[in-house]
Amino acid sequence: MKNIIVACDFSSEDEAIETIEQLKDEIFGIKVGLQYVTSTGTEGVKSLLKFNLPIMYDIKALDIRNTVVEFTKTLKNLKVSYATVHLLNGEETLKEAVKHAGNVKLIGISVLTSFSDETLQKLGFLNNVEKQVERLVKIASAAELYGVVCSPREVKMVKKIDPKLVCFTPGIRLSSEAHDQKRTMTPKEAVNEGSNYLILGRPLTSGNPRENIKKIIQSLE
Repeated sequence: MKNIIVACDFSSEDEAIETIEQLKDEIFGIKVGLQYVTSTGTEGVKSLLKFNLPIMYDIKALDIRNTVVEFTKTLKNLKVSYATVHLLNGEETLKEAVKHAGNVKLIGISVLTSFSDETLQKLGFLNNVEKQVERLVKIASAAELYGVVCSPREVKMVKKIDPKLVCFTPGIRLSSEAHDQKRTMTPKEAVNEGSNYLILGRPLTSGNPRENIKKIIQSLE
């Protein structure tokens, strides 16, 4: 089963297309976020549809209810498969968003993998990462979202709360080099924890993408 999603953290449409060309036969899908969308616009997103791969529109929408709901209504025009909304929007807003998302599957953002317990404390949250993820995942379940984005370290907890939630996990590293990530695992460890899809950016796109994907697939065997 193909379970790798490449994070297109590029400012250039050409660079994204060149990278995906090298990976398209080995990956499940493509993730585009703020950097790519701000640089290339929605036309840049649409240009990736030619690969016939699922696209995750990773905007992490967090706003007042009306804005979030209107955002989900526009997704059908992009023809993406998934879109991210922050679970801090709350259950009622997310339930309403699901109603208007059409065929686009909404994925809830829990706690960024670059955050630690100390980060949350400095931001004024009373919970540690694990407790905060638990609270947010319960919101995702109640709102009947398709899945959640979480670190591989929280996957088992997510599945215990709601086995139907699909887990998309960034923070995947082949080695101990975590860069700006705090809660990481190797691809094999993440899959063993129950992760459904692995999101990889720099470990996959830096240097030689073809060689990188080979190493990652080998690590999963």
